[in-house]
Amino acid sequence: MRKLIPAILAFLLLAVLIAPVGAAKKTTITFWQAGGDAVSSAVIRDIIKDFEAENPDIKVNFQAIPWGEDPHVKFQVAIVGGTIADVFTVGDPFEHVLAASNALEPLDGYASKGMLADFYPVFIERGTFSGQLVSLPWFGTIRAMFYRKDLLAAAGVPEPTTSWTWDEFVTYAKKLTRDLNGDGVIDQYGFGTSGRYVSQFQPFVKQNGVDFMDEDKEIVTANSPAAIEGIQFYVDLIRKHKVTPPGITTINLEEIQKMFAEGKVALFFDCEDTSQRFINEPGLAGKFGVGLLPHNKKHAAFGGTDVIVMSKQSKNKEAAWKFFECMVSPKAMAAYCKATGFSPARKSLASHPDLNDPIRRAFAKQMELGGYFYFKHPKAGGISPLVRAEVQQAMEGDKTVEAAMNSLQKSLEDLIRK
Repeated sequence: MRKLIPAILAFLLLAVLIAPVGAAKKTTITFWQAGGDAVSSAVIRDIIKDFEAENPDIKVNFQAIPWGEDPHVKFQVAIVGGTIADVFTVGDPFEHVLAASNALEPLDGYASKGMLADFYPVFIERGTFSGQLVSLPWFGTIRAMFYRKDLLAAAGVPEPTTSWTWDEFVTYAKKLTRDLNGDGVIDQYGFGTSGRYVSQFQPFVKQNGVDFMDEDKEIVTANSPAAIEGIQFYVDLIRKHKVTPPGITTINLEEIQKMFAEGKVALFFDCEDTSQRFINEPGLAGKFGVGLLPHNKKHAAFGGTDVIVMSKQSKNKEAAWKFFECMVSPKAMAAYCKATGFSPARKSLASHPDLNDPIRRAFAKQMELGGYFYFKHPKAGGISPLVRAEVQQAMEGDKTVEAAMNSLQKSLEDLIRK
């Protein structure tokens, strides 16, 4: 026993010396997801689990904030309070708002040229602010046109295997708006939309070859003849052709999705995650498809992306970048896109066997023909409320489209002058 005592003491001393050193090397970083839901958060937890297994010296504390809880506002408050996460996601173009306030760590010194070359150039351009890369996407998305195959067939309307013209869109939307039982009440509407979302009506302006403003030149073009014509086309669908359900000015898009699933709406615009959900609904099996938006002077569909950024306040930037790099890796991006239905932002995933089916190819075709991203102007957050308010007044008939666009012209000019 006496011989064992020195050995035991040596072992205990070694344990005392080693344990604190190992613990001290453990770095904890925080990751916040804007717009988290059950599906996406589950994928992220799996990614974090794998990352921590491969990097035992780093622990990731994860928090998801649903869109309904205004995550962007919470992030701004946290930045002011010095409590923002090391790494977090935002909905584009909010990264430009944060970059303008010097809240983001530039990524140029972290990302390799080889890594950046695998992203589609449009995303690199999108994530660049004042010549510095401030964000990278972890998926891309585009709005395309959902259609009910059974309702189109019953009304004698061809499926949109190619993009319809505006005239064809109106003609078919009217044919799909039907009183099915002859009681004088419309039971099925040709087109579902919502005035709550700029993504629902801005495409018609872009399809007419213009936009509400030229953000690069900081010139407002809301009351240009082409912009007025684009919004007039959208408002006419509601007020003149009456092919949309009642209450369309403020209805939630989820209600339109529900009406589509119930066969009360034949056409509407939405993105990949909704298609993924519909694919899994037995009642819609074989009944819905995804095609191209209509066009006029050009093709245009609202695109978007959620991006990942690193806080300039992070005290663990090396560990934060390791995790950042993992989140935008092909493996993590493929897992996320497979689960959510969104499109990958990296070229190397273009032919991934899990990300190549007719529905996904339809969204890819729409992006190829004419996808566009929302304004990335530092004051982009103030543009949407102004645009929405004026278009909604035109939808309700409180203003003519021309009067609404004249008011919007002045409001946007005032905004960018401030």
